[in-house]
Amino acid sequence: MRLLRLVTLLRVLHRFGGNALRGRVLTYVLGAAALLIYAGALAVLDVEENAPGSNLTTFGDAIWWALTTITTVGYGDHYPVTVLGRCVAAGLMIGGVAVLGVVTASVASWMVETVAEETQAELDAAEAPVQQELQRLTAQVLHLAALLEGRMSKDDGRIREE
Repeated sequence: MRLLRLVTLLRVLHRFGGNALRGRVLTYVLGAAALLIYAGALAVLDVEENAPGSNLTTFGDAIWWALTTITTVGYGDHYPVTVLGRCVAAGLMIGGVAVLGVVTASVASWMVETVAEETQAELDAAEAPVQQELQRLTAQVLHLAALLEGRMSKDDGRIREE
């Protein structure tokens, strides 16, 4: 129950993560991963602690196993020997892949957004002289049109000779 105090840590991480959706998702996924590691370690320890041939007999070993399992490293130095322990392992593996996917997607999203902003800034900078030239030519065409209209004969629509 003392670990529920980590909820206050989530508030602090939320402030640092900012209001961006990506920051909030990343904060909650990492918090969920920590909770998943802890719960997985407790579950596998409960199942494996007294099982014959088990090498997960202490909480430290269970945390180490859960951490290596959720990160998909899986050194093989600790592993469950019971069916229920292997089901916990499967859940941790799936959770690890999901966490890795969300983190990777967040980083990729940030990179794409950064590149898009830089590209848009470059396009705007390259387009500015073209816009200025277009405005200058538009003004010149309007001026020439006004001059031509002034020279047009109102009677027959032909240009007057001056």
